[in-house]
Amino acid sequence: MKNNRLTFPKSIAFTKEIERRIPGGAHTYSKGRDQFPRNAPNGIVRGAGARVWDIDDNELVDWSMGLTSVSLGHGHPAVVKRVVEVIQDGVNFQRPARLELEAAETILSVVGGDMVKFAKHGSSVTTAAVKLSRGATGRGRVAVPGDHPFFSFDDWFIGSTAADFGVPKALKSFTLKFRYNDIESLHGLFRQFPDEIACVMLEPVRFDPPANGFLGEVKEICAKNGAVLVFDEMVSGLKIAIPGAGAYFDVEPDLSTWGKGIANGFAATALTGRGDIMRLGGLEPEGARKLFLLSTTHGAESSGLAAMMETLTLFQDGRIVAENWKKGASLRRRLETIIARHKLEPFLKLTGYPCLMLLETGAPPDGDALAFRTLLMQELIAWGVLFQGLFVLTPSHGEQEIEDTIRAFDRACETYRQAVEAGSVDGLLEGSAIKPVFRRHL
Repeated sequence: MKNNRLTFPKSIAFTKEIERRIPGGAHTYSKGRDQFPRNAPNGIVRGAGARVWDIDDNELVDWSMGLTSVSLGHGHPAVVKRVVEVIQDGVNFQRPARLELEAAETILSVVGGDMVKFAKHGSSVTTAAVKLSRGATGRGRVAVPGDHPFFSFDDWFIGSTAADFGVPKALKSFTLKFRYNDIESLHGLFRQFPDEIACVMLEPVRFDPPANGFLGEVKEICAKNGAVLVFDEMVSGLKIAIPGAGAYFDVEPDLSTWGKGIANGFAATALTGRGDIMRLGGLEPEGARKLFLLSTTHGAESSGLAAMMETLTLFQDGRIVAENWKKGASLRRRLETIIARHKLEPFLKLTGYPCLMLLETGAPPDGDALAFRTLLMQELIAWGVLFQGLFVLTPSHGEQEIEDTIRAFDRACETYRQAVEAGSVDGLLEGSAIKPVFRRHL
């Protein structure tokens, strides 16, 4: 147990330095300075299991796990061993490697589908799913839930957000929004835009479960209207179930996109699905229109595929997911006990599934909700827990990590209670409040 608050002078200096060389100081906006309290660790030096060490030599329990991408633990020995073995024979070749077929057969045996295309980041495969859907249907519009935060950094999606600066106006009307668990809102889009919607893309589940057969009804609507159903399993894959939430809720989409946890943090993502649709991106039949689906020099680079194959092998029998659910349920009960003891039930609430929980934060009347959320993150970090809102359970989160988290959370709740009683974070929050990622102005 840490008896002294951690300090981060070198991390703060590092943040200034890295922003001189990298726009925003990070390669995904969710890792940027405006998404964390001032005292957040930076210049991460290494990770091991469920812990990370920063440039100040602070050791923290990690609950974010690389934006949910590290599904086994940092530096997992079996994954590292497989990667090292493979890359000694080269990582990128002029013709397809034997490993690419092995990787394709491995992932399809786990996640289902007839064919697969690999890439290096999630936006590539979600955008490929959109292009494939447009080719299959001859339509241009895409429907996504407005309450699901992110599908791609490409124009088709970013143009529909508040951060649409740099996206041509003509492109913005092609993405339509409906509400998750509100089937009538999706019906309304198909009535408003008959024979114009190429696909419906959604995360099968985030934190609120699909109600009243929602996913099945979405599939029926797509089938009735000739649209492609795409499940984005970037986050839910290998977490809710094997292979993901689609299987858990027994609804099979036409196409699925996979990433994050399928390679334990290595860069490997995949688009899988029905052969009749996927083959539109192939080389047959001769004379047909060519659909330029995905063409990435590094899409099948050996290290990512090796990490993916080892990770999928370790997850395949379902025992890891079952244990994550069990540990998560115990953690949830203990966190909720602390929330109740500090009388914070109106302000702190755990939602989602035990394997992937969201901590919702609230503020008293006239309080700044984002400032209160920042305060909780600040206090958890100060007591050695790197937290950005999610508890991402992995096999590396053992008894000691959970005990350290419980103690830090108890201390954080003490400070949060002070802020609630004062109606403000004044005098408690060390820097600025975090800001929404998708916003019009800096």
